[in-house]
Amino acid sequence: MLTIADVRAVITSEIRDLLVEAGGDDAPGLDDGGRALHEVGLNSLMLARLLIQLEGEFGVDPFAAGEVSIVDVRSIDELAEVYRRAMAAPRSVPG
Repeated sequence: MLTIADVRAVITSEIRDLLVEAGGDDAPGLDDGGRALHEVGLNSLMLARLLIQLEGEFGVDPFAAGEVSIVDVRSIDELAEVYRRAMAAPRSVPG
């Protein structure tokens, strides 16, 4: 099972890749998990791409069930916690 630090590391790596791909820098201070997502330079399209990347990376979509909304997630740490909880939750197997 991934720790919260592992999840945060994957998220920050994916954000860096998106920012560099968009022609920006790698967002100094990105490792400060308390930074707000909008402060690191993500626009709405980048955020959508980030969520797609994270679903592929972690194998879960914590927003699919509607219990958590992305608009309620403000920081990198909050996003990491949402994914950590989703990965720890028991999964039902389609029958």
